[in-house]
Amino acid sequence: MSAQCAVQQRFSFRQDREICLDFAGGQITSDAGLIALREFDHLIGFTQSIVERLRDDRHPGYIVHALFAVVIQRLYAIIAGYEDQNDADLLRHDGLFQLIAGKPDLGDELASQPTMSRFENAVSATEVGALNELLVESFIDNTERAPMLIIELDSTDDPAHGQQQLVGFNGFHRQWMYHPLVIHEGVTGAILGTFLRPGDAHSSESALIALRPIVRRLKEAFAHAPIYLRADSGFAGPKLYEFCEGEDIGFTIAAACNAVFKRHTDELQQQAVEQYQATGATARLYDHFAHQAQSWEHQFRVIAKAEAGAEGLNRRFVISNRPGDAHRLFEFYAARGQHENMIKELKLDLKADRLSCHRFEANCFRLVLFALAYQLLNLFRRRLRNPALRQATVGTLRERLFKVGALLRQSTRRFWLHLSSGWPNRELLRQAMADVGAQPAPG
Repeated sequence: MSAQCAVQQRFSFRQDREICLDFAGGQITSDAGLIALREFDHLIGFTQSIVERLRDDRHPGYIVHALFAVVIQRLYAIIAGYEDQNDADLLRHDGLFQLIAGKPDLGDELASQPTMSRFENAVSATEVGALNELLVESFIDNTERAPMLIIELDSTDDPAHGQQQLVGFNGFHRQWMYHPLVIHEGVTGAILGTFLRPGDAHSSESALIALRPIVRRLKEAFAHAPIYLRADSGFAGPKLYEFCEGEDIGFTIAAACNAVFKRHTDELQQQAVEQYQATGATARLYDHFAHQAQSWEHQFRVIAKAEAGAEGLNRRFVISNRPGDAHRLFEFYAARGQHENMIKELKLDLKADRLSCHRFEANCFRLVLFALAYQLLNLFRRRLRNPALRQATVGTLRERLFKVGALLRQSTRRFWLHLSSGWPNRELLRQAMADVGAQPAPG
């Protein structure tokens, strides 16, 4: 056995040469592509803005890991697919994470899991509110023009598997859970707010409390941009309608079928049936009528779609205060399906439903931290010129840009990242780095 081979074993699948294993390869990472995102982050001051909104009450004499390094470690761990606090015990030894967190030397360990847990549990509700404001501000700061704004309002389920505070049983989802409210901007995909609620909260609970400051800030920043709002039937109700009226927001909000709506559209449904029988192709017909429920202060339009096809009959309704063609308005509402894909990115790619802290406030912070990770990635991909990357999901960005092996070396003056020679996406990373390089340097 040579001096360089600490582990040696014969493998049956190769008889021509001996295979040797050792652990002398040096500092190797599997996430070298994060260097491009970290540079973009620095140029727009994103993580620095997070740190500025957090309070560090630790005694200066006992601080080993600066708050900035802790935030970088946690935020980029989420981005790289390490959503759990326990992953900190692995990543604290990773040279790439040490480099982007600002450690002076490779090998300087980052925070451990207990340190990360103390960090998440120390953040107050006031700080969580400030971080939610950062979501709006980061969208505004990185949006040069806004011909229109679309507020996407939705709730989602975060299943609970422990004794977390304020977990509740939700009859609609039939599980113990939290019930977060998520607000996106529909044109850019930016997150404007995430708000954690008990599991038994109604879909519309606290929606106006969340919306008011967001709408006020958007109007200040984009005074001439029309604002539209889309939401499913869980948010249907006079309070939201009147709020939109008062704020000059054009809304399209789904509504459940009732006897009145059915009566208004029986003829339309019959026409759809006859058209399907005559052509054999699925028939979709649209119409509208004025309606005022007893709880409404005045009339609104009800946009109706009647469908007949091989799968049967279907009637759907949308309440709106907008003028225009019924078909066009219904299609505008139907485009909110993209918002559901954005929520899927949060939950599937970033694991934002991993709200496993015991304290409710800690889970509030964790949720907004997942949202901030999404926001940084969304701002990053919007700056990329390659259409495939601009439209890529968070998971695809991670796979194609960030997950690449590299050997890290350190000299007196430099850190070297020697990326895998056989990596097929090298050109994509080169393009991304060039796009980041075109970003103005911080002032």
